Amino acid sequence: MRGIFRNIGFRFKMFGSILIVILVPLIIVSVLLYKRSEHSITEQTSKVVISSIGFAVQNIDSALDNVTGMSKLILSDSRLRSLAEQETQLAPEKKNEKYAGLLDLLGFIIIRIKTMNIMEGIDSFDLYLTHQNALIDSKSTYYENVDTNNVDFVKYARQTDGVERWFVSTPVDYYTLNRIKSRLESDKQITYNKVLKDGNDRTIAVLAANVNVSYISDYYRKIQRGVPGDFVVLDEDANVVAYSDKSVLGAKTDLNSRINEQIRRLGRDSGSFFIDGRKQFVVYSISQYTQWRYVVVIPASEILGKVFELRQFLLVLVSITALLIFGVTYFMSHLFYKPLLKLVKAMQKIENRNLDFRINDNRKDEFRRVYQGFNDMAGELRVLVKDLANEKILKQEAEIKLLQAQINPHFLYNTLDSIYSIAKINKVEEISQMVAALSKFFRISLSGGREMVTLKEAVSLVVNYLTILNIRYRGEISFRIDLPDELADCPVPKLLLQPIVENAVYHGIEKKKGQGHISVTASSDQGRLRLIVEDNGIGMSADKLKELRESIESGSKDGATSFALRNIYRQIRLKYGTDYGIEIESAYGKGTKATVEIPILPKEVLSE
Repeated sequence: MRGIFRNIGFRFKMFGSILIVILVPLIIVSVLLYKRSEHSITEQTSKVVISSIGFAVQNIDSALDNVTGMSKLILSDSRLRSLAEQETQLAPEKKNEKYAGLLDLLGFIIIRIKTMNIMEGIDSFDLYLTHQNALIDSKSTYYENVDTNNVDFVKYARQTDGVERWFVSTPVDYYTLNRIKSRLESDKQITYNKVLKDGNDRTIAVLAANVNVSYISDYYRKIQRGVPGDFVVLDEDANVVAYSDKSVLGAKTDLNSRINEQIRRLGRDSGSFFIDGRKQFVVYSISQYTQWRYVVVIPASEILGKVFELRQFLLVLVSITALLIFGVTYFMSHLFYKPLLKLVKAMQKIENRNLDFRINDNRKDEFRRVYQGFNDMAGELRVLVKDLANEKILKQEAEIKLLQAQINPHFLYNTLDSIYSIAKINKVEEISQMVAALSKFFRISLSGGREMVTLKEAVSLVVNYLTILNIRYRGEISFRIDLPDELADCPVPKLLLQPIVENAVYHGIEKKKGQGHISVTASSDQGRLRLIVEDNGIGMSADKLKELRESIESGSKDGATSFALRNIYRQIRLKYGTDYGIEIESAYGKGTKATVEIPILPKEVLSE
C-alpha cells in the first residue's frame, strides 16, 4: 500500500491527502450525527408509544379481569347449576320457565357491568347446557338441538379441555348456527370461556363472555395522544385479536408472524424495532394477564421525516464541500505543481547532458531559492564532469605508464630465479631459501595489481615473509599457521595480515630475549571471518595499550607502532563498514594479540 502511494504523482497525492484530512472526517461526523438523530427520535417515539400502550394494557386487563369475575359469579348461581346438572329432558313449559330465568340472569349481569362502568365493551353472555343441548344467548333467546360444531366457544372448550382463555370467535345467532356464509365472514367478537363441571369432572355447562372487537381499538384511540401508525393486538400465536380492519380478526398474516417472532427473539415485555428493511417501526408491550402483544406499526417516514431531511441536508453539505475541496485542491496543486514541473523539466535537460541549461524565473517565494540551488548545482556538476573527463585522461595515461612498468617485475622475477639457480648449484641453502621466499613474496605482493586475494595467498605472503626474517634472525622466530580448508578461498585484502605480522616482529619479538613465536589462526562465526595474530613478544603496558587504541580509532599519525595497524583499521572500516575492524589486546612481558574481523564475501569478488 505504501509502495502504491509512493508511485502516485504529486497532484494526486495532494488531492488524496486533502480528501482524507477534510472530507473523510466530515462524512464520518455526518453519519454519526444522522445515526444519533435517528436513535434519539426512535427512542423518544418508543417511550411515548410504550407509555400509551402500557396505560391501555393496564386498564383493558383490569376490565377483562372484571368480566372473568362476573363469569364466575354467573356460574355460581344455584338455578343455573341445578339446570345444568339435570340430565333428563324437561317438559316444554318447565323448560321455558328455566331458560327465561337464565336469560334474565345473564341480562341482569350485562346491565350491571355497563351501569357500574366495569367494561364499556361488554356485548353479551352465551350459556351452553350440555345435557339439554341448549344454548342461551343473553341478547335474544335460546336455541335447542344445537350443532356445537357451529359454536366457536363450545368447540374451543372441547378442544382445550376447558382451558380458560380470551380468544376471537364468531357471535352466536341464527346465521352462525345455520352456517349462513354472509354472517360468518363479517362480525367477530372477543370471547372468554368458563367451563362448569360436575362431581365426575364432566363438563355440564360452558359460559362465554363476549366483548365487542372494537372495544380495544377504540380505547387505545382515545389515549394515543396523536401517536401515528396502525394499532394491532396479537395473541401468542400471532392471530389478530384487535385491528381496525375486522376482516383479518382471528387470522394470521405474514407481517404479524414476523413481528411476533421478533418480539419472541427480543425476550422483553416491551420494546421497539425496525422491520421490512427499516421501512416500518414497531413498538410493542406484552400483557401479563392475557399474553397478548399490543403493537403499534409506524411507517419509518412518519417518525423519521426530520431525520431524512437532515440526511438530505448532510448529503448536500458533503457534496458542496467535496466540490469546494476539488476546486481549492486543483488551484493549489496548479500553484505548486507548475513550478515543480518546471524544475522536473530542467532536471531532464541536465540528464540529457545539457549542462549549460539554467532556470530563469523571477519568483519571490521559496521556489526562487530552489531554482537558485538547482542552477548552482548544475554549475558545480558541469565543473565536476569536466574534472572527471580530465581525470579519465590522466588515468589512461597512468595505465599506459603502468603497462610500460610491468617490464620491471618480470625482470626482477627472472633475476631472482637466476640467483636461486646459482645458489642451488653452489649449494648455498640459506641463499636459495631466502631468494625463493623473496620471489614468492613479490609475486603475491604484486599479483597483477589485484587488491583482493584468497586467504590462502595472504597467509602464504606471511609465511614467505617470516621465512626471510627467520634466516635473518638465525632461526629465533618460529610460527604456526592454523587455516581451515573451508576458509582457504575466502577473499581478503592482499595486505591484511603481513603488516600486522611485521608489526609483531619489530615492536614485539625483536625487543625481547629468547625464542620468538607468532601464530596466525583463522575461524568463522555467523558470516564473519575472524583472523588472530598472536606473538609472545615484550607486549605493552595498559597506558601504552590505551594510547595505541586511541591512535588507531582517531586516525592520529603519531607513533610508528600504530601506523600499520591504523592503516588496516581504516581500510577495513572504509571497505566493510563500522561493524568490522581490528582489536588489540596486550600485557607487558606476555605478548600481544591482534584480532581482525571482516565479512565472508563470495568468491566472485576475486574476479572483479
